[in-house]
Amino acid sequence: MKRLVSSGVLGLALCGSATAATPVIDPGYVQLLQRIVEINTETRNVAGLAQARDVLVPAFEVLGLSATRQPLADTGREVLRFDTADGAPRVLLVGHLDTVFPKSGGFQHFVDDGERLAGPGVIDMKGGLVLMLNVLAQLKAAGRLQHVRVVINDDEEIGSPHSKKTLQALAKDIPYGLVFEPGLEDGAVVSSQSGVRWIKLTSTGKAAHAGLEPENGIDACLDLARKIARISALAQPAKGLTLNPGVIEGGTKPNVVCDKASVTFDVRFRSIADWDRTYAAVGAIAKQSDVYNDRLQLGTRTEIVQLAELPPLPVERTAALAALAEASARAVGQPFRAQAVGYGSDGNNLSETGIQLLVGVGPYGGGMHSDKEHMLKTAYRDRLALLTHLLQNLTHPEGEMP
Repeated sequence: MKRLVSSGVLGLALCGSATAATPVIDPGYVQLLQRIVEINTETRNVAGLAQARDVLVPAFEVLGLSATRQPLADTGREVLRFDTADGAPRVLLVGHLDTVFPKSGGFQHFVDDGERLAGPGVIDMKGGLVLMLNVLAQLKAAGRLQHVRVVINDDEEIGSPHSKKTLQALAKDIPYGLVFEPGLEDGAVVSSQSGVRWIKLTSTGKAAHAGLEPENGIDACLDLARKIARISALAQPAKGLTLNPGVIEGGTKPNVVCDKASVTFDVRFRSIADWDRTYAAVGAIAKQSDVYNDRLQLGTRTEIVQLAELPPLPVERTAALAALAEASARAVGQPFRAQAVGYGSDGNNLSETGIQLLVGVGPYGGGMHSDKEHMLKTAYRDRLALLTHLLQNLTHPEGEMP
């Protein structure tokens, strides 16, 4: 089967220009996309991720790229790296293979309804990976497939805790990076991204029978509820500072005074200064006991643990590449838009390396992270034209012959 997929991609790489009868997306790429979409690759599904990697590796290799599989110690995970033969990358193409859709869920299949393609991860970001291959095939057909490195990880949906350092090392000394996250629903790319932190607060009290001796209990659930309200009030949405108490857990039974409760907050911010002030305020709230038992002369205690960390991607890290992408958009007759977003990606992690980045260059549609996730075929077509032009210019600056 790998041989068949590889041969199909090679055939596509050597195709000439499209005609009026040519489909919006070549059927060979639709077939490849269906194949990887229908392999469940939820971040925890290590076996499914390995299976999908085995499909993708030969599809890149047949274009002449050399593959390196970099295991991440004791995790069962790998970062895929592909390099062109010149070994002098000027552009880093970044993708991820994991999705948010659990293996036990009902959204597992690929659907082609004519104008749209639907399925788990079809835009976030398996469609981006197939588009990446398609662009590289176009460059190969034009004799301009040089100076490119591709990296694909499998833990992006949880903040890339295992692969972050590897990605940063592979970006070293490369001037430009394209992150194949889906574009926004109107086709815009990303001019900046908020920083992200996940923090977990755990409040501990004292259990007691709620009917027989409630006076001997210290209610951690009540304590945490009060803290959640106070912490949530720190949000300043107008300046991009949000706090979402996305997971709340606590107690054992209704007739037992709750002795332990926890909340995990998703915090988004545009500046490190805002994060520092917010974290200090959360720390001050956590130190206080909001439920105190005068009889026992004891109160709750609360601990904070940071679970995930993504730095902001500021506009200074995207402006130069956005200008070049806008020029390419004009050249191929497309509009160009870029805007700030609150979501995170590996662009956040790579921003610390100094590379110029453009996030959201993948095909777009809607319903991301839901069972309505879909891709517009016209979005794929437009991105293919834009990125092929942009990559030709990035890998072969004006006046340089391949």
